[in-house]
Amino acid sequence: MKKILLSLLALMLFIAGCSSMKENQKTYAGGGIGAAVGAGLGGIIGKEKGAIIGGVLGGGIGAYAGSRMDKQAKELEKVAETKRTEMGLVTKLKSDILFNTGKATLKPAAKENLKEMAEIMKKYPENVLTVKGFTDDTGTSQINEKLSQERAVAVKNELLKDGLTEQAISTQGLGPAFPIGSNHTANGRSQNRRVEIEISVDQSKLPKKNS
Repeated sequence: MKKILLSLLALMLFIAGCSSMKENQKTYAGGGIGAAVGAGLGGIIGKEKGAIIGGVLGGGIGAYAGSRMDKQAKELEKVAETKRTEMGLVTKLKSDILFNTGKATLKPAAKENLKEMAEIMKKYPENVLTVKGFTDDTGTSQINEKLSQERAVAVKNELLKDGLTEQAISTQGLGPAFPIGSNHTANGRSQNRRVEIEISVDQSKLPKKNS
């Protein structure tokens, strides 16, 4: 049993190292690594040989999930700024395009934009979405955190109207945390006022390859 655990650990470290070397390549490998590591750890905790072997084999599903994530990224890039990460995708929306200053009511153009995004996302039932709202540091943290949460919820509600499921979407209001620009300039503050949609994968909801 110990030999199996050590072999599994060595395999996971090797895969992770190869992924780092290929970080700039277009092929998305994070899903496969995450599945193998997660399932492997689950097997270790459960101390079941079958679970360990099954976990490693199950990690192969990640390549399929990754190819679908690549395809989705190309579609979303036509609608909003989208990038791939080790965990999936991040689609970034500027809040000054979505909302009026200090408000959490979506503009008509923003609703149309989100409708386009929802039409794309509905083709990928394995999606798990986290809608994160951010602000600049103007005003108090309490006000900004409340506003960022309200904006994240507004985006979620619009996606629900457009056909996505409640169970697949969560929200976070992070206020001025994690700025991507300087809060000392108008341009930097504009960058920080944003909504991001993080997309990860529920492996159990992946459609069959031949479907």
